[in-house]
Amino acid sequence: MKDLLSTKSEEKKKLILRTAMQLFAIKGVPATSMQEIADICGMSKGSLYLQFKSKEELEHSVFDYCYEMLQDHLLQVERQPELPPREKLCRQVEVLLNLVLELREFLMMQLKDWITNGDPNHKQHFIKKHNDQLFIFGKEKLISLYGIDISPYIADLLMLANGMISSYTQLLFHPQVAIETSRLASHLVDLLDVTAASLLRDRPQPLISEEILTGLSHKQPCRMQPSRHPLQVIKELKTASEDLLDDPRERKHVLESLQILEDEIAALRPRHAIINGMLGNLTDFWGLENQLLELKVLLQPYLNK
Repeated sequence: MKDLLSTKSEEKKKLILRTAMQLFAIKGVPATSMQEIADICGMSKGSLYLQFKSKEELEHSVFDYCYEMLQDHLLQVERQPELPPREKLCRQVEVLLNLVLELREFLMMQLKDWITNGDPNHKQHFIKKHNDQLFIFGKEKLISLYGIDISPYIADLLMLANGMISSYTQLLFHPQVAIETSRLASHLVDLLDVTAASLLRDRPQPLISEEILTGLSHKQPCRMQPSRHPLQVIKELKTASEDLLDDPRERKHVLESLQILEDEIAALRPRHAIINGMLGNLTDFWGLENQLLELKVLLQPYLNK
C-alpha cells in the first residue's frame, strides 16, 4: 500500500511538472498562476501546494526535471557496452540536440523572462549545480575519447563544444534548413576530433584552466545589452517575413505592424501603447522568434521614456 501511494504521488508530481512546463512555455512564469496549474491538473490549489510550497520551488523543480530527463537519456547511451567511446559521444550529443528541440518553447520563454525581468529568483545560480554535473560528465567523456594527455585542454575543449552546440542548434530551428540531429551530432564530434588532434600534436599553452572555467560558472551572466538600433532589426524582420511567411494574410499583418513600429520609433514622442500593441501583434510567428525577441529588448528604452 505504501509503495502504491508513493507511486501515485510521483505520478501526480510529474503531471504537475509537465503541466507547469507547458504553461511556462506558453505564458512565461510571471503570467502563470498556481491556481491555473491546479485547475488544468484537475486538483485543488491546496493539493498542489502539498507537492510544491511555492511557484519558485515549482519552477526550480521543472529545471530539475529537464536535467533529469537529459541525464537519464545520456546514461541509457552510456550503459551500452557494445558502443565505442566516440559512437557513445555522438549519440549523447544527438540526445542533447533532440532534448533542446523538445524543450524549445520552454527554453525560449525562459530566455525572454530573464532578458525582460532579470533573475529575481536566482535561477541562474540554481542551474549552475546542474552545469557543474555536466562539466564532470564532459570531462570524463573527453578523457575516455582522447586519453589522459588531453587533460590540460579539457576546459578549452568544453568551451568549444558548448559554443558549437549553442550555435549549430540554431540550424534546427530554421524552417528552411532540413538537417537531422544525428548528422549534426556527428559533424560536431568531427570538429572536436580535429581540434583535439591539433592540440595533442602541437601542445600549445592552454588558454583557460579548469579552475577558471568553473570560476566563470559562479558568475551571474550580464543581461543582454542592446548593440543595434531597432530600425535595423525591423528592416531584417521585413525581409525575413517575405521569405518565411507563406500565408499572405500573416505576411501583410506582420509588415503592417512593423511599419507602424518604424513610424512610431521615428516620432518625436513615441507612444508606449502603440509600441506595446505592435509588439503584441508580432508574437508567435514561426521562424521570426529570435529577431522579435531582440527587437523587444531594443525597444525597452523607448518604453521607459
